[in-house]
Amino acid sequence: MVKSLPLSCGLTHALLPLLILGAASANAAPTTSGRAGLPDDARPIWIGEQRYQVSRGSWFVASESDGRYTPTPTPREVQMSGMDLFDVVAYPMQDQTLRLQQHDHGQCHRWAIDQSGFNPTTTLEPPSRLQAGTYRRALAACLVGHRYSVQ
Repeated sequence: MVKSLPLSCGLTHALLPLLILGAASANAAPTTSGRAGLPDDARPIWIGEQRYQVSRGSWFVASESDGRYTPTPTPREVQMSGMDLFDVVAYPMQDQTLRLQQHDHGQCHRWAIDQSGFNPTTTLEPPSRLQAGTYRRALAACLVGHRYSVQ
């Protein structure tokens, strides 16, 4: 027979919340951000009904089970179309620093949203062709105005 030692009432009340919190945190699922597994510069791209994230030519999709992003092969539609989507590739023409490039892209991104009514970084619905085309043209025009060569 195991003999238990009595704990004082004050000690039991002091330890009980810690025991409950410890058990809850030990069993709690780890928190993940909405961008778990993605590089910082990844941008969303819709192809049909599927939302991808793209970073420097690498493609990612969200796992249905845990929401983490995992690398995936380049979608066939992109391979066949030459990536005619709303994103543009811009090259600095006057030795702009990386910080200035990010600042300029951010300004142009906001301007393109105002022009098109479409925000590719926050929407969960695929854009219409008109919205995507307007966003892409506005982004390209703005970046050209900031001294970038746009492809």
